[in-house]
Amino acid sequence: MNVQRPPVSPGTPPALQELRVVLLGRKGAGKSAAGNTLLGGVGGFESGKPTEECVKRRADVVGRKVTVVDTPGWEWYYPLNSTPNWVRRETLRSVTLCPPGPHAVLLVVRSCASITDSYIQEIEEHLEPLGREVWEHTLVLFTRGDELGLTTMEQRIQTSGSGLQRLLQKCSSRYHIVNNYSKGDGTQVKELIRKLELMVDRKKGGRSHLELDNGVLLGLEADGKRRARERRKKQRQMEAQMQRGTIKAALMSKSFRLFNAEE
Repeated sequence: MNVQRPPVSPGTPPALQELRVVLLGRKGAGKSAAGNTLLGGVGGFESGKPTEECVKRRADVVGRKVTVVDTPGWEWYYPLNSTPNWVRRETLRSVTLCPPGPHAVLLVVRSCASITDSYIQEIEEHLEPLGREVWEHTLVLFTRGDELGLTTMEQRIQTSGSGLQRLLQKCSSRYHIVNNYSKGDGTQVKELIRKLELMVDRKKGGRSHLELDNGVLLGLEADGKRRARERRKKQRQMEAQMQRGTIKAALMSKSFRLFNAEE
């Protein structure tokens, strides 16, 4: 089920001079660590704690300009209608941070995760706001490959039941596995980039990157303006409060001096 890499001669230039990807998935799936692996650890993401808002990083990787956008993960027990609005907003905003749009959505899943029907539904609900074409640009990125031990990912796919196979079918069997503890091993990154290039190459004549619908973009723009107004209002309130505190302190100091003078 794995994607075969295209033959590349040593003198062949990179198929893509620029590659833009977005990382999506549950909290704790290893998105930030996977992003660091992809970027080779150059100016990477802060891993080990939850990502609170979208973060974009760039690096030269295997002769290409690679842009990676990390996103806040969703809780495993949250369906979309219970996911905090800011998580949904950041998921949509991630697409706008790498204009004109990401070539690939890397759906980050732990290699040993149990892929149940509810997990697939959860993934579908969180990817649905990105549009009908999102699965055409999606590759499942399995993390923590070391947890598989002597079992290969191909063996796990064949023996883990229909859930995992159904998930892979949704993205035309595109997947890759990384060991986040082997950042120095460039082979796994080169192979991932080859798979992404092949995915983009197969879209010749079509749109090679994911774009949001105009309605969604307008909603994001309006939401951004609203939040900017709220921040400015809050800033003015804080400044007014500080000013009142300064005036109150000055008046109290003046009253104290007058009282002492009368004595």
